[in-house]
Amino acid sequence: MKTENPTGGAILTLVTARGEAETIGDWVAENLQKTVVELKLPGDAEVAIEIYFDNTDEAEIAARAMEQFPTLGKSIREYAAEEWAESWKKHFKPMDIGQKLRVCPPWLAGESDRIELVINPGLSFGTGNHFTTRFCLEQLDRFVPESGAKTMLDIGTGSGILAIAAIKLGAEKALGVDFDELCVEQSLLNAAANGVAEQTEFRPHDITNGWPADEHYDIVCANIYASLLIDNAATLLRVTKNYLLLTGIREVELDGVADTFVRLGGKEIVRDCDREWSGLVISR
Repeated sequence: MKTENPTGGAILTLVTARGEAETIGDWVAENLQKTVVELKLPGDAEVAIEIYFDNTDEAEIAARAMEQFPTLGKSIREYAAEEWAESWKKHFKPMDIGQKLRVCPPWLAGESDRIELVINPGLSFGTGNHFTTRFCLEQLDRFVPESGAKTMLDIGTGSGILAIAAIKLGAEKALGVDFDELCVEQSLLNAAANGVAEQTEFRPHDITNGWPADEHYDIVCANIYASLLIDNAATLLRVTKNYLLLTGIREVELDGVADTFVRLGGKEIVRDCDREWSGLVISR
């Protein structure tokens, strides 16, 4: 996760066909660890995508890296701190997810009877916009109350949104880990903003380094690459008591991931896709 610069910076704007917008957004999230702002254009056939950078040099490097995508135009311009803040306020809308949850920015908190997850979209990687985060939130919305889960582990925590959601849905303790220390720092801030700092813990950790044999969690979420899920399947199953939520999986990789966990004793009970990304729920 990289944070945009609230003191000002540069905006890379790409105009593309609507069908390309999600692909570009996914690439930006995966490779640049940034969220994008989508601006609908008249007629809805085209969309403008804005990506915020700390300076013009970063924006120009990103623009060259993204020449692989079909675009109808691009521009780079500098922006002031006030524009950065107001852009997010104008374009980020609350999202209702599942039966109970709503993801909303701080300036719109308190306007819903749903369980609110307050996340600053300009600073966080993992806001519910992407299928992978949304899938896990939908499954937590179902399985935390249904199972009475008390403990939760979030591997690849990003903004900490999944751990925060688990607590607000009824879990007593949630631990989020990420190899990126910036994600850990942002997760701590988000937990405090949501009033769950005492029930959550966030720390740096790379799952490839294993996990303590004596630690187990009612629900485990792993939003990481499919290859990492496969390589660490035995560890993930071992630490899971009830339900294991897996995502970060391209649709073409889904069967291979599912087969790996089933062979090791898991039972597939949910799968979902959006034609590009996929998610699984494995029960123990």
